[in-house]
Amino acid sequence: MTETVWTFDWGCIRGEVAALGGMLGPVWFTLPDGPVVQPFAVAPWADDPPEKLNVLPPILRQLRGEFPCVPFGVSHARTDLPDRWMDGLDLSIPPADEFAHGYSANHKWHLLEQTDTTITIGIDYPEDHVVSRLKRRISLDGDLQIKIDLHIEMRRDAALPIGLHPIFALPVHSRAAHLSIPSLQSVRSFPVPVDEVSQCMPDETADTLTQIRTKDGAMLDVTRLPLALQTEELLAVSLTDGDVRLSDIQNGYAVGLSWDIDRFPRCLLWLSNRGRTAYPWCSRFCAIGIEPVVAAFDLGVAHSANRHAPFARSGTATQTPLSASEPFTTSYSIAVGHL
Repeated sequence: MTETVWTFDWGCIRGEVAALGGMLGPVWFTLPDGPVVQPFAVAPWADDPPEKLNVLPPILRQLRGEFPCVPFGVSHARTDLPDRWMDGLDLSIPPADEFAHGYSANHKWHLLEQTDTTITIGIDYPEDHVVSRLKRRISLDGDLQIKIDLHIEMRRDAALPIGLHPIFALPVHSRAAHLSIPSLQSVRSFPVPVDEVSQCMPDETADTLTQIRTKDGAMLDVTRLPLALQTEELLAVSLTDGDVRLSDIQNGYAVGLSWDIDRFPRCLLWLSNRGRTAYPWCSRFCAIGIEPVVAAFDLGVAHSANRHAPFARSGTATQTPLSASEPFTTSYSIAVGHL
């Protein structure tokens, strides 16, 4: 399948931006002394025949790298959650659109401008959508750092869950990478098992990533990745600074993600550890999503608007007020270096 991809070469950093979803990746960083590393996850099915890919949701066809989600989460509210997540839920709230992680993650962006050190892309939302347009500018910000600026324009005022969706590759060997979140305050597991193979006890809190209780009563350390078992997990991290570091010990590099904690007060960790067996996953996808969000997990618009749900009760915002008169803007960065 031939899809539109824009390439860039900034010396020590070169890479690709896909029109579908506006996804950044793969990106190759040339470290001092010559090693070249590519930290982003790229779906191993991206080159499958069109007849197989065309039946997938657009977001999955070339899943890779990093992209924004406006709105963040599933399109329709789940009703299979524990009572504490259902109390106060208003099921009459309509979905913002019909696409997982929003219209922009499932449709083609267009190129606005490209220079020697920047690439700017945009996407126009349908005329009946509360969101009017997204723009993102990807730029060189130092020898081994990329800066990304996100700009959201609205047709009407609305409060939406929004998020960023970087997905990073993991080494082949178990526990050969280390995840560090210095300002972590607490961790909450997804309200129900993410998948039938999920191991974490659902709807529980912990104060460390090294002691996550599993369904069989054991403790799981999710700072050492990939895990030695097949699983699919989604964990919500409360933290005070927007800084997360993933060190690939096997391949000798580290990648750091930094963002504005006031814009995105929580971080989701999506641990896709060869747990999903159906096509296109086929137990071959092993990656970690490190996703700054203002959202109730990936539960979508209605759950994120529920002021009686656990996150809202704890005082953490789960939606962002967006104004038609003043665009929303934020910047974040991804840097790579030696361990």
